[in-house]
Amino acid sequence: MSVLALVLALSAASCGGDALQNANQTETPETPDVKLPPSKGAYKHVVILGVDGGGTFFKDTPTPRCDEIFKDGATSYSVLTSDPTISAQCWGSMLHSVLPEFHRLSNQIVADRAFDPESDYPSIFRVVREAMPKAPLASFCNWAPINKGIIENNLGVTMGSGDDAAVARQVVSYLKTASPTLLFVQFDSVDAAGHASGYGSETHLTALSVVDALIGLIYDALAANGMLDDTLLMVTADHGGTPAGSHGGDSDAEKYIFLGVRGKTVAKNAVIEEAVVRDIAAIGAYALGLEFPETWTGHVPTGVFYDVTATARKEMEIPVSVTRDHKTVPTPALSAFTTLMQGHTLLAYLPFDDSPADTLEQIQTSRSGNLYFYDAYFGKGVALDDGYVTLEDLSVGKGSFSAAFWLKTGGVPDDPCLLANKDWNSGLNDGFALSLRPNDIKFNAGSKSLNVRMDLEAPLPLDYKEGWMHVTLTVDRTAGKVRICYDFKKAAETDIPASLQDVSFDGLKLNVGQDGRGNYGHTPVQMDELFLTADVLTDADLEALKAYYQ
Repeated sequence: MSVLALVLALSAASCGGDALQNANQTETPETPDVKLPPSKGAYKHVVILGVDGGGTFFKDTPTPRCDEIFKDGATSYSVLTSDPTISAQCWGSMLHSVLPEFHRLSNQIVADRAFDPESDYPSIFRVVREAMPKAPLASFCNWAPINKGIIENNLGVTMGSGDDAAVARQVVSYLKTASPTLLFVQFDSVDAAGHASGYGSETHLTALSVVDALIGLIYDALAANGMLDDTLLMVTADHGGTPAGSHGGDSDAEKYIFLGVRGKTVAKNAVIEEAVVRDIAAIGAYALGLEFPETWTGHVPTGVFYDVTATARKEMEIPVSVTRDHKTVPTPALSAFTTLMQGHTLLAYLPFDDSPADTLEQIQTSRSGNLYFYDAYFGKGVALDDGYVTLEDLSVGKGSFSAAFWLKTGGVPDDPCLLANKDWNSGLNDGFALSLRPNDIKFNAGSKSLNVRMDLEAPLPLDYKEGWMHVTLTVDRTAGKVRICYDFKKAAETDIPASLQDVSFDGLKLNVGQDGRGNYGHTPVQMDELFLTADVLTDADLEALKAYYQ
């Protein structure tokens, strides 16, 4: 039987979305007929089934299997997802139990690189793994970036991907031989239908009914494996969408999602109260008896378990680095810096003490526009709001190089250049650019003749607007890596594409605070202690720099 035929057969035997709607109209949970165990730690398994783009549309289309699963469970159609209502931000909040301002994920970031395994904001997978080293963990996703960039990649999680039907088959096959402590599944076809035909359209709702049948197949596999009695099962979505086929905004159709919870200690026929998407990880961890990380801001809402009334929600304060409010001290003697950098090939050193000159006297520098010099990290620093500095005849070519500097900014609305030797109107143009953006610093290199480019985006620290932040860029041609570090710690790293491995990263003249043409747009920052080397700054070098500056 096809999936669609299965949906139609199940729909004929059910009341469509009515059961879930009726469940959500119940004001208070029913008292259990028998004494139940405390909900915390009552489960051996947690299963989270997520429907991308599902929003609250479960109530608008036949969902016979979800009706069956949650007929005695707890549900809500008013769970608030994250802002912006975009997949990476919302799945990230669901699994890491923090706002996007903290997990710092975007669709491009999760597609490009792995989540930091040492982040202060761990996923529920990491929380389970650290508490239960031998626990079976699994994630099967249509949208592969979840497995690449949202779930940590060093936890031994069994992973699979494919279209929705393939994902369901993989999960059913996996459950024939495994009993995972934590299982996450993501379906994506509903979101694709919403983009193509509009959220709430007949095509979108039909796709949701099809996924309902796939959810039923996974439920049946859990039953066949004898897991249901000890499983807390949740079905939810990341976001909704508009009739025009978009999401990312704050309309009700985009920001509210469905959540259904089933389990032996779940409040019967209850409405889940005042829930947000980051509560889902907290509910799962609580069911397994695990303590929440200090950085999580999700909690267990009222209405999920019969014996839990929500406490006040914890809100996180942004941690502030010790360097942000650093008070100006005199610039050390040049000999102290050159001793620190022994073993490296210095290309230029600009301490910006009332001058844009290279104190090593290895290159000529020139100024354009107005430069202002203020007390900075060491001595004076330069404000680049109305001008820029050109490093005459400085070439990076095809070799490795590094750049390091202190940066202070109140943020920018677009993407002005910190360092660049290219026309920044296109990332395909020859040369490289290091640009400051509202939420990250971006490295780009390109080759116009080859029609190829590379990009690395490093999310800025949460507190970057609070004062001085150290930035390091390393381009390692031998290892084929580009890395950006903040405050002497790696923030992001990516591979140099093979097509650019033997391409010069020279373009136009290298400017500080502008692109290579000098007319892209002003860069509202202060900079101090800029230096460049013709080699790579290692982790040991960063530690030495940290000690030097602190």
